[in-house]
Amino acid sequence: MVVTFYFIISWMMIGLLTFNRKRSWGSLREIFFLILFTCLINTHTYLGLFETFKWIKTTTNPKLYVAFLLFRSVFIPVFMTYFTLLIFNQSLKRMLYLVLLFSGIILALDKIGLSSNMYAFKKWNLFYTFSYYIALLFLALFALRWFRGLKTMSGGVNGR
Repeated sequence: MVVTFYFIISWMMIGLLTFNRKRSWGSLREIFFLILFTCLINTHTYLGLFETFKWIKTTTNPKLYVAFLLFRSVFIPVFMTYFTLLIFNQSLKRMLYLVLLFSGIILALDKIGLSSNMYAFKKWNLFYTFSYYIALLFLALFALRWFRGLKTMSGGVNGR
């Protein structure tokens, strides 16, 4: 059941990202950069928390572990990319509303992961989860600003 849930919402987020790509929110390069960037940071953070510090314990059930991998490696990078592109050029007031919406969705999904026994907290809690994802969102916003700045600074190869 949880595998299906994360598969469907991951598929929906990819569809939303594709639909908004047509509305010129970001180039294909920017989307791929953000997905790879957030996947790299998120995967290594989770590996550090699970394997090194043992602050969070994952399930030994194969189906729940597949759901966890879908959440960590597919849904979160696509979700972070979508919200980064959504927030990037907004006014401060709208940006605050979108960050609050982002926070609510992340905390709800974390509660789903906890209630379905995908993982359990040892030396971790929801406040740390909230802080981590907000920091990751702002890091992604900064990385997107940096990536877009590279394009304008270089001017392209051979004037392109």
